[in-house]
Amino acid sequence: MTGKREDRVVRTRENLEKALLPILIFAPSVTVLCWIAAWIFRDEFVFKAVLIGLGCFAVVLGVAACLLVLLKRIDRGG
Repeated sequence: MTGKREDRVVRTRENLEKALLPILIFAPSVTVLCWIAAWIFRDEFVFKAVLIGLGCFAVVLGVAACLLVLLKRIDRGG
């Protein structure tokens, strides 16, 4: 009995990791690229501000996506 439950928990954890991995790769990489580009174009205020905002938006979007995936997984019962 407990073997089936443990297998299900392991499969659920693997599926969760597969769902979160692209988010956890995408958000930090886009943020770093945007902030580096903002530093390179630091003399152009408007362009720099847009790149900094875009980098922050990627972080917020990544956190929201992670929370959404986690909440959906928890609502379904694992």
